[in-house]
Amino acid sequence: MSAAELTDWQTTALRTVLGHVHDRSPFYRRHLAGANLDIEELADLAHLPYTTKDDLREAMHDMLSGPVGDAQFYFETTGTTGRPTPCPRAAIDFDLNVLPLAHALDRIVRKHFPDGGERPILAVVAPNDVHAACLSLSFAAKQIGIAKLDLFPITPTLGFPRFFEVLVELRVNMILCSPGLLMALAEMSSSYGVEVPDDLAVKVLLTTGEMCSDGMGRLLAQTWNAETYNFMYGSQEAGCPAVTRPDGTVVAIEPTYLLEVLDLETEQTLGLEGYGELCLTTLVPGLKPLIRYRTGDLVSIVPDDSGRRIVKVLGRVKDMTELGGRRRSAAEIDDTILADPELKYGYELEVDSVDGQDRVQVRIKAKEGADHDHLKTLVADRVTAAFGVPTEVTIHPLLDLKSATGGWVSWKTARIKDRRVPQSDDIESRSAADLARAVERAI
Repeated sequence: MSAAELTDWQTTALRTVLGHVHDRSPFYRRHLAGANLDIEELADLAHLPYTTKDDLREAMHDMLSGPVGDAQFYFETTGTTGRPTPCPRAAIDFDLNVLPLAHALDRIVRKHFPDGGERPILAVVAPNDVHAACLSLSFAAKQIGIAKLDLFPITPTLGFPRFFEVLVELRVNMILCSPGLLMALAEMSSSYGVEVPDDLAVKVLLTTGEMCSDGMGRLLAQTWNAETYNFMYGSQEAGCPAVTRPDGTVVAIEPTYLLEVLDLETEQTLGLEGYGELCLTTLVPGLKPLIRYRTGDLVSIVPDDSGRRIVKVLGRVKDMTELGGRRRSAAEIDDTILADPELKYGYELEVDSVDGQDRVQVRIKAKEGADHDHLKTLVADRVTAAFGVPTEVTIHPLLDLKSATGGWVSWKTARIKDRRVPQSDDIESRSAADLARAVERAI
């Protein structure tokens, strides 16, 4: 498909979806009242109002373009950042999310498991109640003909001891999991008589559920001795607008989504490429299309040589942290601290200000055999050079469990304590603490 053909397709699909939500969704009938829905070109999208997370929480079922009974499957958001919102998917929604997942998974399987050799066994380490990942991956795995199991150690029916036994017994060779939990699993495995990676057969890690920076990807690959892919970007409410390729880049699924970038200062659209907040429009006339949905995620979108748009997720906009007089993305901080994957398991960061001068303390969980003095000097010098702030590094035997699971809620909530601002007891902090306690009980 040429660029012109794709644009024609998207423009036609956008007109269809706008008519669909205006006719069927009580929220969008009100929200789009007075707007010109006769889109002639994609640039006209900029004249339509945004949809926000608060809109989703306030509208609830009024956001839907039909009754829940029309759904093929029902899902919800997690509720870790606010009121859970309904995310039912009609067959067309579900199928058009599964197809790109299956295609991406198939290409990775063919790369690592050629015909006639070892058969892939995929363990999906994620909640599977009203969340879409496990079910979507079940359909994707079935479509390409590979074995798949759900293996979430935090559930009371499984637990961590049996989790590690299953990995060993089945010789699981592919795992889909959040980056933070993968690192926690590697760190705790020896407590259950399993050494990562020596006692396992894992060849491929697929990350999702939270940001996976380049630095975190390298750390996972080194720790697990497995090739690591930032497998898919998405959410319960928006579906899956971007998936990985075998070369590790993440590309937009453009026949079914429009990915706009919003300027961080003006909040105006930069078009379909650039650096800023990701804004999604669904091009599928299903049960919950979203029009100009502000995700709150910080991205960089650029075209590659073939014209496909490469998507790099750099954290959430609200997780940006001011250091040395500049706002730094989660990915910038991650990449700076995690540059030595052979030396550390993870970190936490504390930021303070003394006489107007930012100061940083980094707590590192060192890997066995790492020279602690060398590691402290290495990280302190790098953070100071990158961000222009005095830095102290300490080595801790254990990190807060929030650093492993809190990333499902917020990278910043999981890893950073900013002493320059009053510490708030908001829903994200409480959710991250609840997740950590659930893990602690399961351990």
